[in-house]
Amino acid sequence: MSRRAAGGRLRTVIVFEFVRAIKKPSFWIGTLALPLLIAVVGLLVGVGNAAGVNSLAASGTAAKIPFTYVDHSGLVSERVAARWGGTPTADADAAVERVRTGHAELFIEYPRVPTTGTIAVTAKDDGLFGNAKYSSLATSVLDASIAARVGNAEAVRVLQAEPATDVTAYADGEVAPGWAAVVPPLIFPAAFFALVLLLAARMVTVVVEEKENRISEMILTTLDATVLVRGKVIAMLLVGLVQLAVFLVPALGTVGLVLPILTTTVGPIPVDPWRMLVGALLLVGGVLLASSMFVAVGAAVPTIKEASALQSVALFSVIIPLYAVVFVLTNPTSPVTQLFTYFPTFTPVTAMLRNAVGTLTPLESAVCVVELYVAAFLILQFAVFLFRHSVAQYGSKVSLGQMRGWWSSRNRSADE
Repeated sequence: MSRRAAGGRLRTVIVFEFVRAIKKPSFWIGTLALPLLIAVVGLLVGVGNAAGVNSLAASGTAAKIPFTYVDHSGLVSERVAARWGGTPTADADAAVERVRTGHAELFIEYPRVPTTGTIAVTAKDDGLFGNAKYSSLATSVLDASIAARVGNAEAVRVLQAEPATDVTAYADGEVAPGWAAVVPPLIFPAAFFALVLLLAARMVTVVVEEKENRISEMILTTLDATVLVRGKVIAMLLVGLVQLAVFLVPALGTVGLVLPILTTTVGPIPVDPWRMLVGALLLVGGVLLASSMFVAVGAAVPTIKEASALQSVALFSVIIPLYAVVFVLTNPTSPVTQLFTYFPTFTPVTAMLRNAVGTLTPLESAVCVVELYVAAFLILQFAVFLFRHSVAQYGSKVSLGQMRGWWSSRNRSADE
């Protein structure tokens, strides 16, 4: 087959698979449902948050809760407690009983040493979240009493909460960007997860469906297996990009709302061209690697039903670095981090996250990028090999013994 003819047939496969996928109503229903659901949930959460803020504002202006208290510490000021609705009592047991029987709302018993003891609060139940107001009142009365005794409320607040600090760090004579520089490169691992989750089932299905429908042999009489598989992979990548573009519309709107807030919090967000380039290369290589793995899964099984377990294994092997992400990011030179960085299926997530936080060196970046593309090519070739030899195998999965036999017969044919 000439190179021009192979290219033409590859385009035919890509166009056919792409158009077939996007013409299905189920594709657009599934694609548009998630952004719509996100928008609805966001609207409901926003309304709920507004109602919650109004409720808190209303509760903050409400009258103080009438309560009785016993102070074993001698730190509570009767004058301060009275402003909060407090009345001292000498009989703690009777006060607790009044609350238990519903005749009083709140009783507070302050320990002899508040720094090591526990303030006992007995109160009328106001729900899981409403009960928090009682402990807040108890500590507020104690804090205000101590401030009145010291005569300097600011001094008490400093002792209660460590003051905030503002650290300015320099790298090579310039102010280091800090966490603000992490934001732009994080786009790539986010896009990677979205694409992998979108493509996982589709990549497996598009390969195994011809085998399950038993039309693969007829297709391969006119198409080479390599052209067929590569065409399907490229078409599904294009379909995934269409879905990602649909998801980006509400995402960009969210970014437009959040970015000004984030900028005022962490300052200007710098964009490092090197990190962005490395992130883009890792993203493309990682998606190709994951896609090749899913295609290999589809080539190894006869039905879509049997592909589900292997598909889950392939997907898990890509996202497993998330379980060690804190250790990997905080210990970039450890042997475990090196294993996660260079083991092919762990490389996409690990390298993209390390690139985002700036712990991936230029040499490591180059090695990871090359490794991903080489591994993706080899796995795709292996998937083509499996598909070509298992195309007529309808009843069972491909076994290791069968693969060894196919490989041996291929080598003998090459030698002859």
